[in-house]
Amino acid sequence: LALIVLLVAPPAVAQRAEPTSEQSATRPYHMLVLGDSISWGQGLKTENKSWYLVKLWLEKSTGRAVTEKVEAHSGAVIERSSVTDSYTSTNAEVNVAQPTLHDEIDNALRAYPDRSQIDLVLVSGCGNDVGIVNLLNAANAEEVKHMTEEKCGPPVERLLHRIATSFPAAKVILTGYYQF
Repeated sequence: LALIVLLVAPPAVAQRAEPTSEQSATRPYHMLVLGDSISWGQGLKTENKSWYLVKLWLEKSTGRAVTEKVEAHSGAVIERSSVTDSYTSTNAEVNVAQPTLHDEIDNALRAYPDRSQIDLVLVSGCGNDVGIVNLLNAANAEEVKHMTEEKCGPPVERLLHRIATSFPAAKVILTGYYQF
């Protein structure tokens, strides 16, 4: 699975004081996973999910324990305007639109009183906003292009801005999708 990675470094990173090496060595590395089935790892065993492989790599390369909070789930959309149903599920494998990615951020904000503790945010999103049926219909190529620009342009920019400002010390990685 090839992933396109976009690193978004929030401007606040350059303005904050770096923790001492002693603080870094003793504090766990905190990773937040937001998004849809790509971030969640739809259908995969935990040991094969991309976020889990990133966790293992970070532990090995930093020598620090990594704690993860996975809010991602299959079917997630960025914004409520994309939601066509009101179904939710406590099972992340179930393909439902809600909670949205913005809801996932809200959940994470409640879980982390000190937002500066988040070191890394992995996120994927907008495929469900466009819709798999639309993406797979070659007859709608122009409509898909327009929908992709509309659903994956400004909404993703707003999402990334919100993540970067909500978790000012975090590196943000936006993963791409495999080719449909």
